[in-house]
Amino acid sequence: MGNIIDYVICFQYTFSERGFNDVDSLVLCQLSYLKMKHLLPGLKDEKEFIPFREVLKKENAGQIFADERYREDNRKLTEAVLGSRRFADLRLNYYVDILDKEMEVQFSAVTYLLGEETEKRNLYYIAYRGTDENLVGWKEDFTLAFSEPVVGQLYAARYMRKAAGHLPENFYLGGHSKGGNLAVFAAMSSSMALQERIRRVYSHDGPGFKPQVLERYEYERIADKVRKILPESSMVGMLLERGNSYNVVGSSSHGLLQHNPYTWTVDVENASFESREELKNGARFMDGALTDWVLRLDDEQVGRFSDVLFQVLAASEADNLIDFKADWKKSLAGVLQELREVDDETKREVEEILKELFEITGKTGKKEIQSKISEGIRKVQEKFSKKGIDICCRSM
Repeated sequence: MGNIIDYVICFQYTFSERGFNDVDSLVLCQLSYLKMKHLLPGLKDEKEFIPFREVLKKENAGQIFADERYREDNRKLTEAVLGSRRFADLRLNYYVDILDKEMEVQFSAVTYLLGEETEKRNLYYIAYRGTDENLVGWKEDFTLAFSEPVVGQLYAARYMRKAAGHLPENFYLGGHSKGGNLAVFAAMSSSMALQERIRRVYSHDGPGFKPQVLERYEYERIADKVRKILPESSMVGMLLERGNSYNVVGSSSHGLLQHNPYTWTVDVENASFESREELKNGARFMDGALTDWVLRLDDEQVGRFSDVLFQVLAASEADNLIDFKADWKKSLAGVLQELREVDDETKREVEEILKELFEITGKTGKKEIQSKISEGIRKVQEKFSKKGIDICCRSM
């Protein structure tokens, strides 16, 4: 067994020899995390698709690996794609990358042309990026499953309409994490004529939707085209997932760290993920107790909780989670000061989500991260205690 990097290196069949599959979809979704602003044409440019290897030769190509969470693995995946017979004809176009703090939206999408699938048909794929390291994106990620709809989802629907208008043939679309949710929303909110052009919608560990959203946009019209893939300890993808219409795959990691696509185990020879019969208990909890809790909240409560959570994070004066971790003593000082103004119940909920954010984005092991957090909390508590300020905060 390997991962998606091993798959790209070893599986050297062209798409005309062996058709498009689930692993190909995750490869393309992961490539959408590459930062290619000003390196590719946008939706309004009406230019030709650019070969992937040509993008990497451009003057500002160094920005591509700016996402620290996946930096080394993204480099390896990129090198594998460049040397791959299967992805030799990969071309990109219609790149969009938006980060708007006032609108609280982080959105990015790209369209791929993978070459000929048959003599008369090319292979196209629209990919939506998941949440990146920016705190704005994490706030949107938290609210998109609870609100109806958020700005990013509307952007996703509009992007698909415009990109599809440039494509002469039918297409796939998908994304990882938030990107999977955006892909499903774009598909179910589009016209019936456009839905007929969609070959398949991939959601790789993407969160679900409130029941009223699925009803409003008539999800059943596209349900048979949606393929949802979850790691066996999925937490993100099981949020508001009320059905059993998903496929469970193995992972080389554990818990929330399985959200990382590079941990998903691939049967390279058979070009498929290593299948699992069912989710583990933690993921089933997400489908049960936590989803029930979420559905009991009204929009005002969700908004208030979301605002408190990210008000606390903003107190760290960090723009993204990488900065938050880089100067964690300063970050924790700001967080703890802000937590003094939050009621005890909300404080506990915020702390739990903070732990999840660290686990998902951490490059180091879980124990090391928790050790640093605990040490920082202890030192900050001591500092404030000397000044006569009482801070009550559980160790994470």
